[in-house]
Amino acid sequence: MATGKRQFGAVDKLPSGRWRARYRDAAGRRVTAPTRFRTKADANAYLSVVQADLVRGQYIDPREGRITVDAWAKSWLARPGKRAATVARDAQGIGVFLPSLGNLALAVVTPRDVQEAVDERSRHAQPATVARDFAALRAMLNAAVDADLIGRSPVRKIALPRIVRPERMTIDPKQLRRLVDELPEHYQTLVLTAGVLGLAWEEVVALRVRDVDFMRRTVTVAQTVEELAGHLRIVPEGKRKARLRTMAAPAFVVDAIARHLASAKGDDAHDPEALIFRGPRGGILRRRFGERILRPAAARAGLSGLTFHGLRHAATSSLVDVGVHPRVMATRIGHGTVRTTMEVYARASDNADQEAAKLLQERFASAFIDAAPAAAPDGVEK
Repeated sequence: MATGKRQFGAVDKLPSGRWRARYRDAAGRRVTAPTRFRTKADANAYLSVVQADLVRGQYIDPREGRITVDAWAKSWLARPGKRAATVARDAQGIGVFLPSLGNLALAVVTPRDVQEAVDERSRHAQPATVARDFAALRAMLNAAVDADLIGRSPVRKIALPRIVRPERMTIDPKQLRRLVDELPEHYQTLVLTAGVLGLAWEEVVALRVRDVDFMRRTVTVAQTVEELAGHLRIVPEGKRKARLRTMAAPAFVVDAIARHLASAKGDDAHDPEALIFRGPRGGILRRRFGERILRPAAARAGLSGLTFHGLRHAATSSLVDVGVHPRVMATRIGHGTVRTTMEVYARASDNADQEAAKLLQERFASAFIDAAPAAAPDGVEK
């Protein structure tokens, strides 16, 4: 077996006729290149790249990339500091790609492999679902780069199916009243509160008696309900810091909450720590409320297709209609940035658009309405 020496590393010819490259890393450990090379020049070129990476501090041990996608996914999902709901969502998203990618070593996964996995998922799921699942896969593979397991993420220029967002339903006050009237009395204030204040499901069902200041007329979101694999628990945190907030509430909403509590059964209904909105048996409400209770009531009220999350969109659009500043809107809804509020949740109603025309009329009337009409161009009837 012939052997060649060089300044950095060494290459030698194997009985198969191919060439092997070996070198020592920054810690002095002996490393063998993960592939065999067709020519001695190819092996030497590989060593030149490794040497340059070591000098630049960009060296990645090729042995680290031998861990499979499945093994790295389990390690990444087990990282501390993540909410249980987030871990469950990421595990579900990554899991749909593991049949295609799970057995591959991180170092050999290519953009083509990722694209084929995404295309396969697209044949069985809606575009929005594919995008959500892909986000988890991308975060996991990018983390492998940060952990120096691979030098470059294979998630590059991946084509995702186009998402066509449905038109958001807006609800005016009369429509919300019709909806509330169609609900069982026990749930009317719950939907009213969400429809006016824009609270998310996990926020409104976690409200406690002490979270409402009946004197100052404020509502505080201080905790949320987490529903995971059929199990419910209350967590003293939101998805983001901005979701924990205090907002002023209209008097009629606070009064409705007071009446709701006054009619509640059980001594613990007035306990400061007691939940305001509960199930018929006193337990935490589950998300199936939307399917079993809200959906039929919405159909009877002429609002077919309205979801509980749609109430949050409708409440945000109401803030647009009454001219609330975007920053105030974002704070009330619990968004960290105005962009999410305005681009995703807010929609101006036809009435708001007409009001805008009215205000423009008032602003420009003195300059244009009383002025003499301009002469019409030749050939145009006045």
